[in-house]
Amino acid sequence: MAERNNEIFVDSNYFIALANENDSLHAQALAASRSIENSGVQMHISNLVFLEVVTVLSQKRNRDVANTTGQYMLSDPRISFLHIDEQLHDRSWNVFQRIPQKNVGFIDCSIVTAMEELAVSTLLTFDQKDFRQLQRDYRFSFYE
Repeated sequence: MAERNNEIFVDSNYFIALANENDSLHAQALAASRSIENSGVQMHISNLVFLEVVTVLSQKRNRDVANTTGQYMLSDPRISFLHIDEQLHDRSWNVFQRIPQKNVGFIDCSIVTAMEELAVSTLLTFDQKDFRQLQRDYRFSFYE
């Protein structure tokens, strides 16, 4: 992957923890949010990450929190969207089929495919353990 400085791909768990004060990772998400804001980092997400965020927040919190978070994600100029189209879906499916770990989901595989497509080599996730095999295979770093 070619390095694109000051850009990160963001996993759904960051937004979920940021919007949920009861989440055990909320303080960590707030700290990451301040770091991102201070450094001017451009964030990338996919339509699948968006879908996961608003669905989980609707279930864990309520529809208002899901709507507010979704609107924030759609309107913040620091967040750009990549649509997982048929080609990226097929590439993600190929990655998913090769990964033996049960805790690596299809959306995780689509994140790696999206990162490749965008040439973004840094991932913000709180599931680093689950992403370790993908990290070894696809050579990206974690946002710290």
